[in-house]
Amino acid sequence: MRPLYIEGSVGCRVVFDDPALRVVVTDKADQLFPLSRVSRVVCSGVVDWSMSALLACADAGVNVLFLAKNGELRGRWLGQSQQRQLLAQRLVDLLARPDGLGRYENWYLAVEKLAARSFARRLGLLNWREISVVDLRRYLQQLLSEQQRYCANAMQTVLLSEVLIWLADADLASDDENLLSDGLDLADDFSRLLLWDFYGFLLANSLSEADLQATAGLFEQQADRFYLLFRSTVNKLHQFLLGIN
Repeated sequence: MRPLYIEGSVGCRVVFDDPALRVVVTDKADQLFPLSRVSRVVCSGVVDWSMSALLACADAGVNVLFLAKNGELRGRWLGQSQQRQLLAQRLVDLLARPDGLGRYENWYLAVEKLAARSFARRLGLLNWREISVVDLRRYLQQLLSEQQRYCANAMQTVLLSEVLIWLADADLASDDENLLSDGLDLADDFSRLLLWDFYGFLLANSLSEADLQATAGLFEQQADRFYLLFRSTVNKLHQFLLGIN
């Protein structure tokens, strides 16, 4: 299965042509993408979706993500999830506690600090052990060009689309109603953590262009590393949940 990236434009439409998605673009031949071969869909620009196409994606467990003009996530459509098992149950039990969400947030901030300081160390900052996440973000925004900022925003959405699948495989599907809680968004949290590792790669490489397809290509270059970092983060979450009394 492979992701489908759609660079939309005026007149671009996606309809359901069972068993495939049909992408219709003015003055171009229609393209068919069998849903059985699509892992997720990421859209940039103007894309007009039919309801039957969206429902077919939901039934097939295919997530659809929509990018804004600056590359940031604008919205997402989630497919059906798999069955919950032990890890999800431990997280559900935590969220049921009065202090559950706060304890999760403290865990996330601690893991984010580790990811940010790892990036700062690789960047060569002398104060990498002490610099705060807020100060590092501010410094990073000064370093990034407009193209690089777009690429970072788009990469977070590409990562989010992949993390939604990885979380489901790890028994942490984001549309599981038992995991839905105000202030909790595992997919968004994990994609932001993984993005810290990408910043070093982004700063070390010049960009000839910055669009969705180019960003997707950069993701493919780093996909194995992203997945290893994702699994490491899941393991950290699991250890955290095991240690709760």
